[in-house]
Amino acid sequence: MKQKLQSPAKCQLTPDEERIKNTEENIIRYKQKIIKRPNTYLPKLAESYYYLASLYWEKSEEYDKIEKLLLKALEYYENYSGRKQNIPLDKISVLGKLLELYNRTNRLECSEQMLFRMLEIYKMLAQTNWLIFSEDVSVMEWRLGNLYFDMKRPVQAEQMYLAALKTRAEFDREDIYRYRSGTAQFQRSLGELYESHLHDYSKAEKCYLKSVEILQELCENIYERCNYIRPLIYSFYLLADLYKNKGEQAKADQCNAKAEILKKELE
Repeated sequence: MKQKLQSPAKCQLTPDEERIKNTEENIIRYKQKIIKRPNTYLPKLAESYYYLASLYWEKSEEYDKIEKLLLKALEYYENYSGRKQNIPLDKISVLGKLLELYNRTNRLECSEQMLFRMLEIYKMLAQTNWLIFSEDVSVMEWRLGNLYFDMKRPVQAEQMYLAALKTRAEFDREDIYRYRSGTAQFQRSLGELYESHLHDYSKAEKCYLKSVEILQELCENIYERCNYIRPLIYSFYLLADLYKNKGEQAKADQCNAKAEILKKELE
């Protein structure tokens, strides 16, 4: 009696490999259906490519492959012409992941492009929902300022920091405990630019003092005080270093003393 030959055991896929396999199969299936129903399957394809890129991101550093997947996701979102309202935010998710990739691989010119594209989307959203998305507009402008700071492009950095502060000025008083600490941070960033890159110590001092003023105002609320002491300490230290560099040691000592008093509150 002949015995049946046993087939070799199938290789067991890991959970991540199973997810990758299923997502790749979904992509093939969606591509077959996209011709007849593009506005149904373009977002599904974009989501699948983004999810696939995220899976590779978690398990490897295959940045070339991840970039291609993310760019493919972006392409499908760009080609979508339906009525789904969340598409702009989905595009921002893809752009944000590309931004992270380009920052990680030190491709700062590409990072700049991603930030500008995110800024354009937030500006478009802010046209109909100003108070919801205006903060995102200002944050994108500030992040561009930070990028130009790192790229040693101080004139452009100043332009973006000033644009960010101008945007914030339009909603800054809507909810001071939500927004004003961010404004203080933007003032510090601009001050550091004036001090370290543009060597305009007068403007740097004004920015640091404005940051201190805002944070001291926020600290007046005893229930909110604990949230703003650390950034206030940092602003005092920045002022102290600036005064020291200007040869104004008495002012530097005053700022350091105020910072030390605040530090004791945290102990």
